[in-house]
Amino acid sequence: MNKNQLDEMQTQRKNNIGNQSFLLLMYMLMIDAGLYGFGFRWIDYPANIMIMVTICAGIYLIRLINSNAYVGPSTQNQRTVLRIMLTVGMTVAIAAGIVVLLKHTSFTNTTQLNEMSAPIMFITGAIALIVALVTLVIRRSQ
Repeated sequence: MNKNQLDEMQTQRKNNIGNQSFLLLMYMLMIDAGLYGFGFRWIDYPANIMIMVTICAGIYLIRLINSNAYVGPSTQNQRTVLRIMLTVGMTVAIAAGIVVLLKHTSFTNTTQLNEMSAPIMFITGAIALIVALVTLVIRRSQ
């Protein structure tokens, strides 16, 4: 067995939690479609789907971490600080590339995009840092 992979019990837990999260997402989408059919609109179209997917993904991730089925045990020490810095650098570069590409397209309002470029880059970098730190904490605890 490779020590960087999940063992059989962790894989079973991960699959079980994934199936339950998928069913939760399906039920949430069905309830939203039913409410939309009755004329109840709580948020406009793309945002409601993204909120439901984000909630289900968060529940999935929290349950995986809680059941120790997120990261397998590690046998070797890794340079986690270097890995975190590389991850943050890559995400900031990707966010900057996306902002530059969106500025040069003709279907976006450049004034509004200029106002949103700093928060987009900050949020992308912050999310990458949070994911890297959570993974570091999980690996340290296991």
